[in-house]
Amino acid sequence: MYSQVVPYGLPPETAPLPLNAANRREHAIYIVWFLVACFGGALRKWFTTSGAVSNMVLLVQMAIPFLMAFWRSNKAVLPFRKFPLLNVFFFYLVLQIWNPYQLTVWHGVLGVVIYGGFWLALFFYLANRHLFDLRQFIKLFFIVAVVEIVLAFVQYQLPTDHVLNRYANMDIIKQIALVGSRVRVTGTFSYLSGFNAYLLFYALMVWAFIRLRFTIWIITTAIIFGFVASFMTGSRSGTLLYLLMVVPVFLKEYPPTMLGKLLFRLLIPGLIGFGVVLLAKKIPLGEVIAEAYENFADRVKQNRSSGEERSRVTGDFEALQNSRFEAPVFGIGTGSTYQGATALFGVSPHVSRFGYVEGESVRVVLEGGIVMVLLRIILVVQMALAFSFTWYIRWVLAFIVLVAAPTVFNVHNAAFFAMGVILVDNIIWRQQLEKTNRAKISKANRIVVAGQTVINTEPNL
Repeated sequence: MYSQVVPYGLPPETAPLPLNAANRREHAIYIVWFLVACFGGALRKWFTTSGAVSNMVLLVQMAIPFLMAFWRSNKAVLPFRKFPLLNVFFFYLVLQIWNPYQLTVWHGVLGVVIYGGFWLALFFYLANRHLFDLRQFIKLFFIVAVVEIVLAFVQYQLPTDHVLNRYANMDIIKQIALVGSRVRVTGTFSYLSGFNAYLLFYALMVWAFIRLRFTIWIITTAIIFGFVASFMTGSRSGTLLYLLMVVPVFLKEYPPTMLGKLLFRLLIPGLIGFGVVLLAKKIPLGEVIAEAYENFADRVKQNRSSGEERSRVTGDFEALQNSRFEAPVFGIGTGSTYQGATALFGVSPHVSRFGYVEGESVRVVLEGGIVMVLLRIILVVQMALAFSFTWYIRWVLAFIVLVAAPTVFNVHNAAFFAMGVILVDNIIWRQQLEKTNRAKISKANRIVVAGQTVINTEPNL
């Protein structure tokens, strides 16, 4: 049981709460969100071919942030009072339902879900972080990580037509994506984007391991296998994002003065592991890792020489410069380019005239206009300042949300990034709170007896 002492200078409602009925609902919804995001894809691609069931699973995942806010426990509060800008953001999203350029109101309703869920989850947590204590679930996250990484290694060595390598809708997507001669792994997810998104959570989970002082060989092994798994996806952006999150965190938590000690502590486990790999010739782990890197490197070279890499890097910027936006200030309606909305309710003629667009930044301007861009920037800044991270890491995460990782039209990115950031912030915030408790209690330990304050001079045990 964690400390329940109220820190000096903090109101009672901000004190850590015991894990009881008062906050069980928040934990339950978070864990359901995590499990649905991780294993909903397995249901969609291995256990049913029903499009209705597949869509329902995805819709449940998208709706859980709203469930978290509106089916909250008695002690939880909505975030709109503490973060007034959120009112403006959601008011703007609701107005977009009746944007005169919208094809149907249902496009706008889905726009509220895909634009708003990510922010509602984050700010609901920030308004109620004292009700969360996610340290108790770290074993679950570890077990799921082992399942995903092992499955990725297995998938990488299987043929493309193996059942483990199928996608959710093979009737439409006829061909399995390859990196070199190997499949691009998907883990338990329906498509490639799901596993890439999970690696966002995985990198933040590694940070949680570091903060909880897992043994260094577990942390190092987790980092290495996550890196290899990102090679197996064949995704350049996914690999760069993984590095972008892991490297700054590792350097922050382990400054150069500690590296010598860390290397010494890794020496014996490293030699044992190397010996096991050499002796167990039936487990070609080294060959798999080497092939994963070579295939990934070859794909990067091919895409660079073909110009595809440059178009991905500069494509959004060029589109923003050269495209003609019919409604650059307020957009043509949120949700109007979302694949689910267009499949169910049709394609707006305004979208057809604009042409195909892939990059999220262009789609945000097209759908919500400059107003939406400004609102998102302000929300990102407010989010970054509210979290418990050191200054440069919080701005790395802000950059990921705004630029590097699509969190509007990629529902898996939105879910896993939000859950990962909540996990790490909750651990850091609670550690800071408990450190403050210990320091102030050791300075002056007061016991209230019969309405009078008595100074306890006994040492703290």
